[in-house]
Amino acid sequence: MLDLGKTIKELRKKRNYSARELSERSGVARSLISQLETGKRASTSMDTVYRLAKALDVPVASLFADKSVTDSSITYKAKQSTPSEINEENQPYLNTLRKAQKAGIPPELLNELIDLVVRIRMN
Repeated sequence: MLDLGKTIKELRKKRNYSARELSERSGVARSLISQLETGKRASTSMDTVYRLAKALDVPVASLFADKSVTDSSITYKAKQSTPSEINEENQPYLNTLRKAQKAGIPPELLNELIDLVVRIRMN
C-alpha cells in the first residue's frame, strides 16, 4: 500500500530539511506536513502534493511509488504529428490539453499526473 506521509518524510530527511524548511519551500502548512508524516491524515489535495514534490525536487509520481523514484521512469513513444494528421480521432486529446491550459495546469504537472495514472493502472 502506498504511504504518502512516509515517503514525504523519507525524502525530507534525505534532503536534510526540517518540517519547517519544507513548509517554507513548498508553501504547505507545517501542521499539514506533520499530519501527513505521522499518518494522522492519509491524503491531501493534488495541489499540495504538487507543491511538496516541487519543493523536494521529485516527480509527483514518486510520492506515490512503492519504491524510490527520482526521475520519471515511464517513457512514452510519441509520434510527431503534422497538422494534416490532427483529425477527429485526436480531438478529445486536444480538448483535454486546452482544458488543462485554461485551468493553469503547467505541462510538467500534466506529464507527472499522466505518469501517476499509468503507475496506478500498472499495479
